[in-house]
Amino acid sequence: MLIGTDTFLFGALILNILAWATKTCTDPSKFPFVQLNVTLPGFSYVSISTEGITICVVNCLKRKWCKSFNFNFRSGDCELNFATSSLNSINATHLKPATGFVFSDIKHWPQRMAGACANHNCTAGSYCKEIDGIQFRCIGYASSCGKVKECHPSSPDGEYWLRLPNFNLYRTRIYCRDMNTATPVEYLTLPTPNHGIYPKVGNVLCSGEEGLTGTCTGSGGEVWYNKIRVRIQNMEVERNDATFANLTNVHLPYAMAKDCYARHENGVVSSCGTRGEFTVNLTGTGWAVRADQPWIVEGWKSAIESIVRSENGSVVHLKCGGRPGWCHPNGSLTLTVLPTKVVEESSATEVECV
Repeated sequence: MLIGTDTFLFGALILNILAWATKTCTDPSKFPFVQLNVTLPGFSYVSISTEGITICVVNCLKRKWCKSFNFNFRSGDCELNFATSSLNSINATHLKPATGFVFSDIKHWPQRMAGACANHNCTAGSYCKEIDGIQFRCIGYASSCGKVKECHPSSPDGEYWLRLPNFNLYRTRIYCRDMNTATPVEYLTLPTPNHGIYPKVGNVLCSGEEGLTGTCTGSGGEVWYNKIRVRIQNMEVERNDATFANLTNVHLPYAMAKDCYARHENGVVSSCGTRGEFTVNLTGTGWAVRADQPWIVEGWKSAIESIVRSENGSVVHLKCGGRPGWCHPNGSLTLTVLPTKVVEESSATEVECV
């Protein structure tokens, strides 16, 4: 239950809060305006490490879009939410039990706690930063590699932290390439190389394996993708971009499994199965394959043997084939947010745009 105060107690409360500002070990029951041992999950797109709950409060007050926060008294982690428990679409039933956490709507905290940023007019795409305790400046987020270059023209190719407007300013690590040109492009680095194999072997009638023959002669090979090009407006993957791929003999587009192993009648997998495979592995990137991503099989005498998606969508394993036959995303392959704390903060550069 949220706790109220009268004007007199409110002033005393602020003094106490400021005194506790750097103590993560403070008894959370002493704080008004908070709900204990609950969080509002799924509405956070900024997570920072702080020394106390009031530092978390101040960080929220400095961002116009911040409506509430989850604070972990054990670790000091502060999750800033773009939603509040009192919005029409959100109510208290969305709060989930979480030992050691507290939740609070920012509207219950006085704006003057933000100091020089108390009356800031920074837009949703920026945050307020104190300059000398009296003045403030609005700091914008880099939302593309082009924006990184615009803010800092001498920025080289490399990993940068971007915030994507079409994903509620979700913070993600993106590799920027061609920064010495007018049109830099974005890639998502894959901590685990994504592997595809088109085996150089056939078993047409499931009567014994042999080398590829006929129209399949000379085909076959493997590919390892280390980065994939993405359109950051909607996180659609450019599947034919092999700039950061290692391959042997044949170029397999990203997320395609293909072979020329056996015939499969009417889409029914033959007794000797398929041999074409591809593993999409986005683990540690902060992204996943959509749960409703459609797939299609093409080719002659082709079939999908299996498409196995991990529970969170970070890994999808394809197994398909024909004479030849292949499967791939039906239409575009677009990614969805899967927040992770695996990505090291120091692994990318934060760019501030004044």
